Amino acid sequence: MSKRLLSTALLAVLGLAAFAPQAALAADGTVTFNGKILSSTCTVSNASGGNVAVTLPAIPVSSFGSQGSVAGITPFSLNLTGCPTTPSGVVVGAAFSGASIDTTTGAIKNATGAGNSNVEVQLTNAAGTTPFNLNTNPNPVNATISAGGTATLAYQAQYYQPTSTAVTAGTVTASVTYTLTYN
Repeated sequence: MSKRLLSTALLAVLGLAAFAPQAALAADGTVTFNGKILSSTCTVSNASGGNVAVTLPAIPVSSFGSQGSVAGITPFSLNLTGCPTTPSGVVVGAAFSGASIDTTTGAIKNATGAGNSNVEVQLTNAAGTTPFNLNTNPNPVNATISAGGTATLAYQAQYYQPTSTAVTAGTVTASVTYTLTYN
């Protein structure tokens, strides 16, 4: 009797398997993965422990008039050395991130608390003509690594009035995290 029960159960399982959905046999496309293995990563030569300090000039309140006003443009750069030279043609950039980026303006919030002057710090291109919204463009400047393993990521920073609230006298301390990216 157990042989009959086993045979019946086996036939039932095989019958159900015949009606199970079958996987499509035709390919719908291809996924291709591309990448690079770098011989090294860059070092920021003008940084102390990875940190770069930029001193903006002291600016009078009268330099600001309305929302969107800017003042005190100051050049700075991330000077990179020891970058990978193999493979050649690697492009390096700095992706800025963190909670210190204003979700509305994309500028870097002033973190000094009370008496914070009602300004933020905005980054621009090296010429100072194109302000960057770090929310929509967190990696705004890129450079190709030279054959000697160096690159310079040049920017400018400026005070920025993010709202119609009047700018007041006070201190400004703003910081943002960066991560070097390679393409």
